[in-house]
Amino acid sequence: MDASQRIVTQTPLTELWDSSGPVNAVRIEPIGDAEIVRLLRDGSTIVVVDVGLPLRWLAADDRLAFWKDEVKHRLAKPNVDRLHLSEYPADYCYAASKWSCTSRGTVIVLEKHH
Repeated sequence: MDASQRIVTQTPLTELWDSSGPVNAVRIEPIGDAEIVRLLRDGSTIVVVDVGLPLRWLAADDRLAFWKDEVKHRLAKPNVDRLHLSEYPADYCYAASKWSCTSRGTVIVLEKHH
């Protein structure tokens, strides 16, 4: 299969990939808004995960706007056992985790729940 055609089939993710294939990365921990802001200041990459779609690696110029406009008000608290989608705008939210990636450094993975 062409890696650029690969889609997410379930969450939580167990691996990351890009158009070249699997990426050497490991999930470290769930994170909240303060950690995301810190990681964005340090230049971390964001990957958006949505079941049925390919992984979306955000360009550096788009990361801060995506955080402010899309994710900030829809971020689930880390380590929550059950999400209540009705508590978020438009009935969807993101669960965030920090990953360590050999080739890209720290990666913020945002799994969309709807």
